[in-house]
Order: sequence, then structure tokens, then C-alpha cells
Amino acid sequence: MDDVAARKHGFESLADMARSLGVVFAAVVVLLLITIRPHGQTVQIVDYRPTLQIAKIGEPFVLVAPVGLPGQWRPTSDYFDPPQVTGTPGVSMWHIGFVTPANAYAGFEQTNRIAADALSAQITDPVRAGVSLVHGIAWQRWTGGGRRALILARTPVTIVVDGTAGWGELEQLAGSLQPQH
Repeated sequence: MDDVAARKHGFESLADMARSLGVVFAAVVVLLLITIRPHGQTVQIVDYRPTLQIAKIGEPFVLVAPVGLPGQWRPTSDYFDPPQVTGTPGVSMWHIGFVTPANAYAGFEQTNRIAADALSAQITDPVRAGVSLVHGIAWQRWTGGGRRALILARTPVTIVVDGTAGWGELEQLAGSLQPQH
């Protein structure tokens, strides 16, 4: 009788273990379904024109915006920070960010802050990387923190075109920037 009871008890333990593993497996499946995100998430496109129109009111310098970029350049962020937001009296910042045709990030910041500060705000530990000629204008190349940047400093305004995009796409964005009177 002890052998039968022991075998029965062993089978119960095996069945209990299988049920327990089934519960754990079900919990893992539920967690995976909750946390996994599809790779093809849609990009949220923004219309930066309303922000630009508001930013132009009373701004001490002429703002730039891209003109003629192909439709594959998808604007995903924009903002204008007046001095009250930047925390520095008299200093403003205008920004538009894009997903490029190569699905990288490229954006620009236009500001009247000191050029070195504008660059350091966009790239970590910037290192000089040469010059890019964009429509005959020399833009300084910088790299740092896995990003690239082109900078054009013309007192009192600095434009930083930066991102994970390659130099060609950054140059294309820089070349599209036109004054918006």
C-alpha cells in the first residue's frame, strides 16, 4: 500500500509541477503581449508652420525654416523657446526635428546664444570634424556622443543642424534653411 501511495503521490507532484509551469508560462506570455511594441510604429508628423508664425512675432532675429525638402522628410517635433523658457535673458531657441528619408534623425536649432553653448547643448563632448560647403557657405562639422552636427555661427545667430543622420542628409537640411520674414 505504501508503494501505491508513494507512486500516486509522485504522479500528483508531477501533475502539480506541470500545472505550475503552465501558470508561469501563461504569465510570461501575458507580460510579453503587454510589453512588446511593434517595430513598424507610425511616426507622428507635426505641422511646424503655426509654431513658426507665432515665434516670428517679436523675435529679435529672422527665423529660418526648411524650404523644398522632399516629402520623405517627416517633421516630428517643433518648438520655440523664448527667453522665459530658456532661462537666459534675451536668448531664444527655435527647433524642428525630422525623420529623414534614411529613417535617421536630423533637426536644427536656431538660437542667439553663444555658438559653443548651442553646440554643446546638442552633442556630448564635441570634436571638430572638418568643414562642409553648403551652397558655398562653410559649415563647421562636429561629432560627439554618436551624433553629427553642422554649425553656422553668424553673430548674433547660431544654427546647429544635428542628428544621427549622415553628413549628406545633414547638409541637405542645412541647404534647405531659408529666412522666414
